[in-house]
Amino acid sequence: MFSADFKFRFEQMTTYVGIFAFVVHATLIFLLKIGILNPIFFPQNLFGSPFAALFSPFSSLLIYEVYLLIYYLRDSYTKSVSKQLEIMALILLRNGFKDIGDLTQGKSDLLTSELLKDLFGFIVVLIFLWIFQHINSQRPASPYDLSKDFIKLKERMAYVLMFVFIGLSVYSFSNWLIDLVRYSNNHTLLMDPSHIFYTDFFTLLTFVDVLLLLSSAKNLQNSILIIRNSGYVLATFLMRVSFSLVGWERVSTVILGAGVAVFMLWISRREVFIKH
Repeated sequence: MFSADFKFRFEQMTTYVGIFAFVVHATLIFLLKIGILNPIFFPQNLFGSPFAALFSPFSSLLIYEVYLLIYYLRDSYTKSVSKQLEIMALILLRNGFKDIGDLTQGKSDLLTSELLKDLFGFIVVLIFLWIFQHINSQRPASPYDLSKDFIKLKERMAYVLMFVFIGLSVYSFSNWLIDLVRYSNNHTLLMDPSHIFYTDFFTLLTFVDVLLLLSSAKNLQNSILIIRNSGYVLATFLMRVSFSLVGWERVSTVILGAGVAVFMLWISRREVFIKH
């Protein structure tokens, strides 16, 4: 699951699935526009605008990003956190394509639209991601020593997460498709597609981070790394909480989580801690 060949094949599969999903989504929107399909069976925010078809390929891209998050967890906790920031940025950008339909159809104005909130959040998180990766690229020549037990634990957790990732993906998407079929009878039944899979996955990821933190307290030889990892757990938790919020509260919580991750990495790389 973590070989270079599997990674390449997974990337190819993601590309094909994204293209297929985009074609199907765009076709359904076209059939709705010309009146062949009944709009009562399709939610307006996903099928009311041609731009909404871009939601599908971005969803496929996000699946690959989740795989990379687990992939890099084996090598570096910090790289894994970087992938979390990338995922949240892409979720906000993907939401923008879903939101733009209401704006182009005159159902909302720019200043109060969800599009403005999501794009603002995307830009800020992307800036934090750039800072995070810039700091990480300047890591000390002599990295902190990690015990063999801690390295083995990360390896095992990555395999567990991969199996859960596959099972949770199938389960979440299947349930959402069933709710979509029932949409005409109960419009409030359909879950926000932005929350499919990611709410449960980030909940699980928070617990995984806690396990790594508890293990690091025993296996890491530098106390600042324990503090840094604690901050990473808080960042993951804030990103998970954002899925339960709406509007500016949701975006602000994502930004706060990204800011915490950047600060913890920055402070852990200060010379006074490295020499401690």
